[in-house]
Amino acid sequence: MIRYLLAVLSLGVLLFVSCSKDDDDKLEGKWQLQQVETDGQIIKVDTVYYNFQTSLFLYQIYIPATDGMRHCYGFKTWDGDKQLLLELEGGNSFLPYTDWKEVTESFTVETLTNSKMILNRENKRYVFRKF
Repeated sequence: MIRYLLAVLSLGVLLFVSCSKDDDDKLEGKWQLQQVETDGQIIKVDTVYYNFQTSLFLYQIYIPATDGMRHCYGFKTWDGDKQLLLELEGGNSFLPYTDWKEVTESFTVETLTNSKMILNRENKRYVFRKF
């Protein structure tokens, strides 16, 4: 009986670890923001990028006038099953270029596949495509 319980418990832990790793793997890479949906309005965007590598996060904004990028490094943390916590390192000077209110923002992950990601924060939906 004890062997059976240990086997079931081990299987449960293995499934839990593999599921969170799967989401982490899908999140890895560069994502281009395509639109922001708020109060029934859809705003098209193509100059904002979120980049994820392990626990690191990079927020990039393309500046067409100079053909350059503005960026800020930070960190990402999974806070629960579908909560993604993003933090900009020393990002107070970067905040005016974003719609973030704080250097740390929490997003609910609505959709995360290998090619599409939808994040939700304060009744705003951010729709990304894998770049």
